[in-house]
Amino acid sequence: MIEINDDEFDGALRIENVNVDEEKDKKEGKDDEVEEEGKNVEDGKDDEVEEDKGHFEKKKRKKVSKAHTEFIEVIGNDENFKYQCIYCKSLLSRPTSGTTSHLWNHLKRCVQKKMHTEKQKTLQFQPIKSKFEMNPLSDGKYDHMKQREAIAHWILMNEQPFNVVESFGFTFMLSINQPLFEKISRATTKKDVINVYDIEKKKLQLALRDINKISLTTDIWKSKVQKISYMCVTGHFVDSNWNLHKRLLSFIPLPPPHAGKYSGHDIFNGLMKCTKDWGIEHKVFTISVDNASNNDSAIRIAKETFSKSRKLPLEGKLFHVRCTAHILNLVVQDGLSEIQNIIDDVKKSVRFINQSESRLRKFSDVVHHLGIQVKKLIIDCPTRWNSTYEMLVEAYRVKDAFPIFKEGELFYRHCPSPDDWKKVKDVIDILEVFYEATNVISGVDYPTSNVYLAVIWRVKHVLNEKENHVDEFIRVMIKKMKEKFDKYWGECNLLMEIGAILDPRFKMRLVDFAFGNIYSKVEALTNVMKVREALYNLFFEYVEVDQSRSRKSTTSVQCSSTCANSTSKEKFVPSGFSMFDRYLDTVEVHDPLKSDLDIYLEEGVFRTQDEDTSVQFDALAWWKSQELKFKILSKLARDVLAIPISTVASEATFSAGTRVLDPYRSRLTSDMVQVLICGADWVRQIHGIKKTLMTYVSSLFIL
Repeated sequence: MIEINDDEFDGALRIENVNVDEEKDKKEGKDDEVEEEGKNVEDGKDDEVEEDKGHFEKKKRKKVSKAHTEFIEVIGNDENFKYQCIYCKSLLSRPTSGTTSHLWNHLKRCVQKKMHTEKQKTLQFQPIKSKFEMNPLSDGKYDHMKQREAIAHWILMNEQPFNVVESFGFTFMLSINQPLFEKISRATTKKDVINVYDIEKKKLQLALRDINKISLTTDIWKSKVQKISYMCVTGHFVDSNWNLHKRLLSFIPLPPPHAGKYSGHDIFNGLMKCTKDWGIEHKVFTISVDNASNNDSAIRIAKETFSKSRKLPLEGKLFHVRCTAHILNLVVQDGLSEIQNIIDDVKKSVRFINQSESRLRKFSDVVHHLGIQVKKLIIDCPTRWNSTYEMLVEAYRVKDAFPIFKEGELFYRHCPSPDDWKKVKDVIDILEVFYEATNVISGVDYPTSNVYLAVIWRVKHVLNEKENHVDEFIRVMIKKMKEKFDKYWGECNLLMEIGAILDPRFKMRLVDFAFGNIYSKVEALTNVMKVREALYNLFFEYVEVDQSRSRKSTTSVQCSSTCANSTSKEKFVPSGFSMFDRYLDTVEVHDPLKSDLDIYLEEGVFRTQDEDTSVQFDALAWWKSQELKFKILSKLARDVLAIPISTVASEATFSAGTRVLDPYRSRLTSDMVQVLICGADWVRQIHGIKKTLMTYVSSLFIL
């Protein structure tokens, strides 16, 4: 009980002292209530005490109501005891009967108590990136079904095994965070994963219904564990909001090949199965494949098949897209064969240093003493030339450290000579332009068909410049590279030229500039005319399609109008706008209307502020802003900018396959493999997570 002194009165306050019988407490183990002596305390002084009144007070009943825990007893201004609410500090009467009804009534309407005790909805001001995040207004109620769905998403995007949900660590982690979490089995998780796959597939099917053109990339991968070959098909398209999408459509098994190699018919059958399953067989715009002969045969069969049911753009000249990254790889590999012995020495040197920690420390000390700023040496992957380029670049930076390191290592026999390093430097200067081009055209998150010409013409220009190099080995190297490059140049340049023209930064200016640098004057003029003719033919095909759709729409409106007039007895009365349009036709003479393409090409190029405008500029965003101005040309740009010029998107999927189909999961069915591979791609797109590509190079860090 709390004593409150009031300054307005000088009266004495009576307090009750409770005496405890300690001896009885020790024997019986409980407290007894004893008589209380009344005492008068004047002005807080303890030495002035009145005489005992000499009467017995009635024992007080024990307070059992829980309402008393929400109040404290105080003395009010009227010198009587009161109940004070611990939340709002309001004073309530303390009746002699001990009833607490008025206390409970106050607690029910006390606002301060509700703010402290009841669960309040919490505002979440952070942007919601996923449907699994808390809503702006949430009561924090646990939803076990939503938790299961989130676990299925986690299993897919991180490629986890199903039995991880039964492990103690997983259950312990979620139970600590949410005590209401119920343990689930691997069978339940498998069903949830399949359910997520089915839901996302239906969403993607609905999205593809509104797409007029879709471009495909495909590649074949063989599982060494299952001894089964899978075909990966990826779709690329631009939606109505001008957003570029890359979706993995199918990861289907192929029947065993004949004579150890798949024929063009086998590949074509796999493509047709995918397109029919998704209902896009009449929407395929282009197909990107690598330069294998069986792929050429498959695309030729597909072109003949699709052309029977519909007209292909430019009579199918854009239908077959060769993987430009694969072409550059073939060109560079032919050139690197001239210095293969030097590359082998560099690779063996790096491996020798990496074999023991003592060698690594010795080489690191040499590098630091020379004052060279380098962090790592790279061992290349034989199938990726750009990793070989990176290995040569990093090794050349520390070329002076190798001979010094050799003096202290008797077993080091692969140190390149100064002449070898000179050749390495010449090769690096040539491969630099190939390396930059490969990085640009291998992107999957931005359009690449419009930037291909901007980087590849420089490759052609460098090859022409180095053709008469002073060193013989460079001349031989360039000759091989140039022959391979020219072989594929004529087959893929039409797409890259049209794509560059549809980039507002380039238009026809880049075609004129590039051709002027890599061709003679006559050849450049001839090729420019061919490109312009092909561009206008493609544009007028889109105009024809648009007009046919307009005629169908007009016919439908006229039919409905005729039916309405036939049932109506009123005579048709032309509107004021239609009569004014007829009047304008008689009094105004119009010049022939220019097409969207004419207006677009006559306007100046769009100048950007960035020096490096390879991929920073968003061409799709620009066309979105010009959609109303260029009604038909924007549709052409939408389809062309969605074309991938490499098969990197499909090949990147295989890095996931090696983890999903490891020896511990070799018994997965082919249908379940497709669920895991495709579902992982779709779920990552939902949450905006980029899949990290498999690293083909190993790094040796300099301490």
